[in-house]
Order: sequence, then structure tokens, then C-alpha cells
Amino acid sequence: MSMTNIYEIINSLAFTDKEKTTLRSYFYKNSNEIDKALSIIDTCQMPEAKLDFIKKTFLKTVQKLKVAEAFPTGLPYKKPIPLLSSTGSQWDYQLDEDLREMLQGTIKKHYQKFKENVRDKTEIPFYFFVSGPGTGKSRNATELHQTALKIISDPELKSRLEKAWVFYVSLENGHSLRPIEKDSYVAIATRMLFQLLEERLDTVIARYELTSPWDVLNLVAIYENKELESATFILVIDGMQNMIESKDDGLYKESKFYKTLTTIGELSLENIFCITCCTMTTTGPIEFFLAESSRYRVFLPVSPLKPPTIASNPVFEIDNSIIRLLVGDCGGHGRELEVLQQTLTNNNNIKNSNFMENFHNQLKYRYKRAFSYDANDAKEIVRAVLTHTTLSNYRPITNRTKLTPDEITRTGMFHFEKMGNSDEGYLVMPYMWLWVMAEQFLDERAPDLQYWRFDDYQEHLSKEDKCLASGYCTWQNFEIFNANFRCLKSRMIDEGEIVSISDIHRGAKLNCDIKYKNHHLHLDISSRKIDTRTTQTNSKRWYIECEHNTIDIRECTHCIINKTSAPHGDALIGLDLPDSKNEVQQYKLLNDHSTFNYIVERNKAASKKDFFILITTKDLDIELPQNSGIVNKQNWNQYFGAFSGRAFIFAVEGPPDINNAVRAQLQLVSQVGKKRAEEIMAKRPFKNIQDAKQKTNIPEKILKRFKY
Repeated sequence: MSMTNIYEIINSLAFTDKEKTTLRSYFYKNSNEIDKALSIIDTCQMPEAKLDFIKKTFLKTVQKLKVAEAFPTGLPYKKPIPLLSSTGSQWDYQLDEDLREMLQGTIKKHYQKFKENVRDKTEIPFYFFVSGPGTGKSRNATELHQTALKIISDPELKSRLEKAWVFYVSLENGHSLRPIEKDSYVAIATRMLFQLLEERLDTVIARYELTSPWDVLNLVAIYENKELESATFILVIDGMQNMIESKDDGLYKESKFYKTLTTIGELSLENIFCITCCTMTTTGPIEFFLAESSRYRVFLPVSPLKPPTIASNPVFEIDNSIIRLLVGDCGGHGRELEVLQQTLTNNNNIKNSNFMENFHNQLKYRYKRAFSYDANDAKEIVRAVLTHTTLSNYRPITNRTKLTPDEITRTGMFHFEKMGNSDEGYLVMPYMWLWVMAEQFLDERAPDLQYWRFDDYQEHLSKEDKCLASGYCTWQNFEIFNANFRCLKSRMIDEGEIVSISDIHRGAKLNCDIKYKNHHLHLDISSRKIDTRTTQTNSKRWYIECEHNTIDIRECTHCIINKTSAPHGDALIGLDLPDSKNEVQQYKLLNDHSTFNYIVERNKAASKKDFFILITTKDLDIELPQNSGIVNKQNWNQYFGAFSGRAFIFAVEGPPDINNAVRAQLQLVSQVGKKRAEEIMAKRPFKNIQDAKQKTNIPEKILKRFKY
């Protein structure tokens, strides 16, 4: 009966239809208020009194305030707070030169078009930072205004930028769209108003009625007694991907997301100098989630970071080889570096902490789903990275995928190193992403990767064996590292595929065009010192007694490491050719004062028809003889790619010092896991190998891998 009475009263009074609907909805949701309302309404004699009471008591409660009426004298502009508050926000900002150059040219042209009264969407830019998760989009967007001030020299434009109204709209970190917000464009305006008010976002959403960002800009213009057309407006929207409801919204131009994006871009087509910039997270090429448009979109580069600093002081102790290795593994990825800093901070004494394991687990948890590639595409990317294949930036990386380097690198997880000014170059991938992709997408039983252990932060295999016959890679010394790296690359090429030396040793300086049939190699170590040269005697069959089997090198299925101190090559591979030939590798830890004769070493290790390659950290300028190659200081990174940091540590620093190495460094040695590392740390110092063996009961062949 009460509900009927309240309805009758609402219908009988001079409310608008919209007001009647609002009141009906209110009392339906708040039925406990009806009796109280009726008891007071019954005391009102005149209809006008009833109308006034209901409006002031109930209608005002449920109706939003129009901002023009709520703030008739306008609102003062307030500077935005940064879009992020994570650890990395304290680091010194690193302005990338490519970003500087692109922004400088684009903003100047943008302002010139504005002055010429050009409002064409094909000529006025819409700026974007689009990249993978944690790559630094929000930091770059936060610094956009200050960056523009630094790089613009034109006095008129600079003056405008100095006085600009800058708004940061975050759709992340507690500011995501609320279920009640049905209009995404209005949601942008609401968050702009939120920047100006000292109220909670939910309060602003519930209390104020807006139609567009212009409502907020008008409030500031009124307060400053300024014509809106004379203002400069910078709008940064962080996390636009959070407006996507369906995975194809960005490709469907009738979707709410796409229409909102279009409307945001149109802000800069009005009679106000407006810079609009959106950040979006992607795990694949832009073309996979955003439809093509005639709109002039400027995709600003998100470049990898150098080791970060705070007030010009290094954040990380780069002198520590393990920390330097970890920083290098992050590949300049901002969020990874933040996690590394936090992990190190939480483990003050790395000598007695599991910071490597913690770091690994944190990254695996955060990024195991950061790539949207299927298994086939993932394999092709890994192959291209490890074999250092020369690629065209705009052509598929292989004939087994449609992905191009240009598409792959737009995620921010990879980089394309160009060769000179051409469109050719090679794909670069930080070690950490290589590990994540291999672990997530590639079958660990597949021949491609089953013989390589990317997770060398974890405890190493416990089998007491110098080379780990199954081929698992450890970093115990320079020789085994290189031999395992060669085995891995053989597995990036199809079994039986015809390849050239340049395919396998991409990045090295070469004078060789030998082609042979590729085989997936296994690793073993010779039980005695062997001559690694091809001769008439060993050209058909060549049996070598190794630690695990007797190997016929002419079957071309093994890479055999020579016994220590052999006067010939350090590693030997039979190449599958009608005319038997070897690939012989020599590893030299040379310094600037070392003397070395390439020809003499080649003659001792290989015959004229064999392929010989020297790998050293020294910078050697050598005219190579036929069938020869060299990896040295000049091409080290090009050859080893994601593994260059590890290779360099073992080449230059050699094995860890057993008496001074921290636990993480001890665990880099083969068959030294957590327990053995702790045993060593508890029983050291050691005078020599015999002393260490007596105190720890660790086998001598493992202890030989340390220096004393």
C-alpha cells in the first residue's frame, strides 16, 4: 500500500518524466525509506510543499550535479601526480635519442599545422606508447611534458608548453573503469576532474555529471579567466587496453573501445593546441589488435634501459659479476630491473641468500603469459635469435611463419639490430625472455632444446660428470660453454638440412663457404689428447674414446672436447660431406699483452681443408686464410647474442675463486648446487684442492673447476 501511495504522489506532482523515473528507481532500491518519506509528506498541506520536500530530500540525493552548476566560478588547475609509484619511478629518467628525435620533429610539425588551421586527421598526430608489459610506457608518458620542454627550442611553442594544462588519466592502479561507468569517453573526463578535486574517484563518479573532457577544461578556463582556444592541453591516458572488453575490440571499428579511442584522438582536431597520448600494453604486434586507420598515429619508441641510476649513482653493484650478469639478462626491461632491485634489497647479504631463485620465481610468475605467440612462431623466433640469422625488417623471419622483425619488436620484448642504414639486421632477445619463451612454448622433450638448460639460476644437475653427456649446458668453463653453444645452434637447424658455415657461425668473421648436412649434436669429452686434423687415415672412420662412449667422428653426430692441454684444437666436429672435413674450434683466453700467431695455431689444429675457428676476447686484426673464422672483441656480441654476458664472464674471469665466491657464483659451477655451495662456504678457506676435498668430501674433478 505504501509503495502505491508513493507512486501516486510522485505521479500527481509536477516532476519531469526523467525525475519521476529517477524517484521510482530510488524508492524501489530503498524501500526502507518509503514509510519515513510518507510520514513527512503527509504533514505537507500544499502540493508545492510536497514537491519541494521530495526534490530537496531525495531527488538531490540521486541526481548528479552538473559541473558547470557545481563550480560556477571554475576550478584551479592542479598538476598531475606521476602515473607510477613503483621502485623504478625513483630512477633517473633516461631519454632515448630515438624518442627525442621523433618527438622533437613531430611536435614541431604538429604545432605548425595547428597555426595553419589544419584540422585534418591525416596530418594532426595522435601519439602512442605501445609495448609489452613492464617496458616503461607509463614512465615515458609521465615524462612526456618535461621531455617536450627539454627538446623544443622554438620560443613561442616552448612558452605554450610551459603553461600547458597537463592531465594524466590512469585506467590502472585503482583507477580502472567502474561497472557503473557505461560511457568510456565520459570516464576519461571524470578522471580529469578527479585530478582537480581532493575527493575519492568513486565520489567524483557518483556526484558529478559530465559529458566530455571539454567540461573540465572549461572549468579551468573560467577560473583563469582565459579563452579556451588560447590554452594548450596535454592529455595522457595510461592503460587504454583496460577498456577492451573483447579481444577483437581494437579491430572492430564499431566497438565501444575503438569509438572511444577515435573520440579521444579527435580532441586534437579542435581549435585548441592539444597533444593526446595513450599508452597500451600488447603481447603481440600492433596490427594484431588495432585496426588500420587513415588517422595519423605516431607510435613512439619504448627503448630498453641502461643500468639505472638515482641522482647519477648506480642502483646496482655492477662490479659484482653475478649482479652484472643478472642486470644483463634483464635486457634493459624496466619491470625486470625493478624486481631485481627489490629482490636484492630483500636479501641484504647475497652470500647467504637465495636471491637468484627468488628473482626467477618472481619473473616467471609475472611474465610466463607475456607472449601471445603459438609454439610454432615461438620456435621460429628462438631459432632466428640463436642462429643470428640476417633478416629483412619487413619480411617474415622464415618461410614457416608470417611474423616479421618489425612486428615482433613492437612488443618491446625484442630488438632489431640494423646493419648500417639498410632494412637488414638480426633479431636480439634478452636472455631472460629467451628462457621464458623456451620454457613456456617449446616442448622440453623436443630436439631443439632438450639439451640446453636455460635455467642456470637453479641448482645444476647432480650427475658427477665433466661434460654432462646428455648435453645439458653448464657454465663451468669457457671450453664447455662454447662447445654446448655450438651443439645448441645445431639443434636450431632441421636435422639433415643443408647449411653453410656462415649459417651456424653467424656474427663471426669468416672466410669459408663450406656447405654440409646438419645433424643435431651431442657433447662428449675425449679420454686422451687427440690430433684434431683430418688425415687420409681418419677420413673414412675415426674412433675416439670418450668419457661415455667410443665415438666415430665421421658419423657427424658429436662435438668432442679435447683433453686438457692437448697441443691441437679444443673441440672437434665431423662435417657431413662426401669429402670428409672437420670443424675445429680453438678457445684462447688472451689479454692485451698476449702474443698469438693465428696461422701457427691453425696449422696445429686443422688441415687446410678443415674449417678452423678461433674464439677469444682479444681484439685481433687478422687476414683470415681459406676455411677460417674468428670471434673476438669486435664481433663478440653479434656472435653470442643473448649469451654474450655469460660467455664474457667465463672467458675473462675464468672459474670462480672457491674461497671468495658468493653462493650464487659457486652454483654456476657444474654439479655445485645449493647444498654443495653451503658446504663449501661453511668449510672454507681451503689451501688447495686436497684441503678442500678433505674438508668437504666433494669429488676432486668438481673441485678442479675452481681457482684457489
